[in-house]
Order: sequence, then structure tokens, then C-alpha cells
Amino acid sequence: MKSISIGLFAFFIGCSAPTKNFPPATTSIEAGRNYLEACLQGDFEKAVAYAATSETMKSQTATTEKTYRALDKEGRSSFRQASIVILDITDEDSLHTRMNFQYSLDKKPRQIEIEKTNGKWLVVAVKE
Repeated sequence: MKSISIGLFAFFIGCSAPTKNFPPATTSIEAGRNYLEACLQGDFEKAVAYAATSETMKSQTATTEKTYRALDKEGRSSFRQASIVILDITDEDSLHTRMNFQYSLDKKPRQIEIEKTNGKWLVVAVKE
């Protein structure tokens, strides 16, 4: 009986979905880069880890994921191979940073806002 209990316990642990712990960003630039790279790679679990929990960011990340998933295999491959080109970084103060960037894929200027909240740097807005 004891071996059955141990076997079931091991089975349930083995079947549970692993959760990934992404290290917190130590700088605003790292948070922004991690978020953007995760979106390009299609790793939206990682992108969420570097995004604020606001409804705006949840919606933005979900929209980005929907767009990414709608691409064909070739389109997703192009995204994964694209680079982030940082155009300008502005530290508004010690807790707020604005990063202007573009992807090598389309050269369209974009902007993200990064904020330090509860000791963690997180992306709080993405502007196309």
C-alpha cells in the first residue's frame, strides 16, 4: 500500500505542468529587451513575466500573441530571426524609462514604457 501511495505521488508530480521562473530584470533596458525578445520568439509566458499585470498590458500581450499565432510557419520564422534595434532610451526618472525601438523585420518605429514597481522592472506600455 505504501509503495502505491509513493508511486501515485511521483506520478502526479511528474504530470504537473512545470512552471518557469524567469529571473527579474535588474535594469529597465533588460526588462524591455526580455519582453521584446520573448514576443519575437513566440515565448509569451516569458513576455508576461516581464510585463506589468495591468489590463492594458495583458490585452497588448494577448493581441501580440494572437497576431504571432496567426502567422504561417515562414512568418513566425521571420519574427524569430528578427533583431531589436534600439533607437533611443530616455530615463524620465529613477523609476521610469522610455525606449524607442524598431524591429529589423519592418523598421517601423515603436515605443515601450518600463517602470520599476515593487522593486521589479516591468514593461507597462507598448505603443506602435
